[in-house]
Amino acid sequence: MKIFKAIIALALLFSVGTAAPAEASEGGQFYYTEQLYNTAAAAETNRYNISIDVRGADLRDVLSALAMQMGVTIFLDAESEEVTFQANNISPGEAMDLIVQSKGLAYLQKWDIVVISEPGSLQEKYFTEMILTRFDTVFVTTDKVKAMIDELGIPCKSLTLDTSPNVIWVQGSSQALQKVRELINEVDLGGSPQTAILEYRMVETVEIAPGRAVELLEKAGVKIEHYIELDNKLIVFDQNLIPRWPDVERMVGELDTANAKKQKVFVYELKNVVSKFAAERLESFDFGPLTDEIKTVTYNKEQFSREIMVICPPNLESQVRVALTQIDQPRAKIKLPISRAKGDKDTNARAILQSKRDIYCELTGIPPASFHISDNVSGNSNKPEYVLWVEETPDRIQMLLDMIEVYEGVEVSEPVSEDDSSDDD
Repeated sequence: MKIFKAIIALALLFSVGTAAPAEASEGGQFYYTEQLYNTAAAAETNRYNISIDVRGADLRDVLSALAMQMGVTIFLDAESEEVTFQANNISPGEAMDLIVQSKGLAYLQKWDIVVISEPGSLQEKYFTEMILTRFDTVFVTTDKVKAMIDELGIPCKSLTLDTSPNVIWVQGSSQALQKVRELINEVDLGGSPQTAILEYRMVETVEIAPGRAVELLEKAGVKIEHYIELDNKLIVFDQNLIPRWPDVERMVGELDTANAKKQKVFVYELKNVVSKFAAERLESFDFGPLTDEIKTVTYNKEQFSREIMVICPPNLESQVRVALTQIDQPRAKIKLPISRAKGDKDTNARAILQSKRDIYCELTGIPPASFHISDNVSGNSNKPEYVLWVEETPDRIQMLLDMIEVYEGVEVSEPVSEDDSSDDD
């Protein structure tokens, strides 16, 4: 049996979200049974149900336990009183709603902040009222926290003290204070002030919430662990993502569509073709009236990648998967010359082509058996000339040509012809 003790804020509001274990209120009994609880989805208050049996328990204790299950912070501005309540198989949010109503109170929720008080002017009173709160840090000094608060535009006033470099006082709305709390939780990490996380990147969304962007990026294999949401901004503190940030920003831009709010999102792993080819071919399929709602997102260097993200209406997911399976079929092989080398008494042309073949195999994954080196095509044994050619599927050959362009820094667009062999004689 777990009960959570009230913590009184400076504005005499009760913050349940940061509560700590405590004994039950004197004379009260509180019985709580959790079912299918998952902390990673705590905010989805209607997804996991609980059974609750409250008998003469303190209202603060009850709200404290519910706040932990809902993944929210609750401010209680009312006299606490005894609660007797029993219900089975309901969500924590529904339990809170029924208990609040039974006490003649009302609540207002914005994101992960819930304010409970007398009915009337909740909106006007609590999300504009300035509350003064103290925050303590461990590793990062609060002058740097203050600078970040100002830089990010969190609407509050802050004061640091020279005598206490790890204490900051912040005055703002409960909503702003929650964002300051989240910011400190993300940057005050590491084993010393030198390792605190102060560098960050930010991207703005238009159609989807920043949290939805985090969810979609994880499906694409980009996991963001340290971040805060500020209005329509996603502020990311994951240091391993900073070198890749242009790619992350591009992906967010492609995912930020109205359809992404409710559409099905999945990643399809290709075996025979690259993602660029699959995305182009998928556009030629007709899925009916909802065809225009299907969107694909390819990764950086799409000419080499074999993963493609698809956003589509849920009822079209199976059809899109079938289409991608049809696209990702082995294709007939073709032959194409890709390089040539001329030799003399000081230059081993065949060895040059063998070295190129080995590099191309390593870079593309195309097996050595697909590459071939011709006999001497110059007709002159003193100045031999050899051609390196490949026998593979068209998409693999195109991937090879793209890789050669990247590797050699030259554009390879036309196959070597016999007429070219007479050049430079």
